[in-house]
Amino acid sequence: MLKELVNQRKSFLELSQNDFKSKYANSLLGAIWAFAIPLITILVLWYVFEIGLRAGSVGDIPFMLFYIPAFIAWNFFSDALTSACGCLREYSYVVKKMKFQVELLPVIKILSSLYVHLFFIVLAIIIFGVYGWRPSIYNLQVIYYLLCLVALVLGLSLLLSSLAVFSSDVNNIVAVVLQVGFWAVPIIWSPENMSPSVQFILKLNPAFYICEGYRKCFVYKQWFWENPVYAVYFWGVTVVILILGIYSFKRLRPQFSDVL
Repeated sequence: MLKELVNQRKSFLELSQNDFKSKYANSLLGAIWAFAIPLITILVLWYVFEIGLRAGSVGDIPFMLFYIPAFIAWNFFSDALTSACGCLREYSYVVKKMKFQVELLPVIKILSSLYVHLFFIVLAIIIFGVYGWRPSIYNLQVIYYLLCLVALVLGLSLLLSSLAVFSSDVNNIVAVVLQVGFWAVPIIWSPENMSPSVQFILKLNPAFYICEGYRKCFVYKQWFWENPVYAVYFWGVTVVILILGIYSFKRLRPQFSDVL
């Protein structure tokens, strides 16, 4: 897969760009919706919690700055995983072509979602600047956490997209889990307020590592190697998910054409 991506990187970039444009091809504003919807969500949450509920700040951190890093990480995770789950049905005409490596279809969906994510990383830096927080060298490690995010999404996408071919319920289950996950993962609330046992359970979720990692890049200013045990746990879980995803995809691949 990696060799094919490198050899045909231009083609996959074009396919991801076309996929990004096709999502909103029939709407008046087109691709603007890809940026407008998350931006509106950010503003609504800021208004509800900081203005309406007077949440103020989390410790000495303004609420807006506390939740934006985790939100943009979760938004990419949610958008990429949702679109990748149904990619085999969406591109069924490609799946039936035996020469095309269908394992790369989830990659196209992930790249398509990545364009929006990169925009919001830049926007987050600008918002922090408005609040008087200057860019720092810690911001650069967002590259590491983005790599973590892509690896986790890729493994889940390979696993779930192969299962979604045989049952459309998989897409509905993913949508429900992501809705619950938005509130279960500490995006708009601080896990420090919970008991140690609850924090331990929360940390079992690999998405927790990424969302908190984005905060370390922008808010806490901590290096990712300062907690090596948790990093090893995350990559251990992610590698297992990748192996399961690749294995299930290859085992089910011969049946895709018949089902679709």
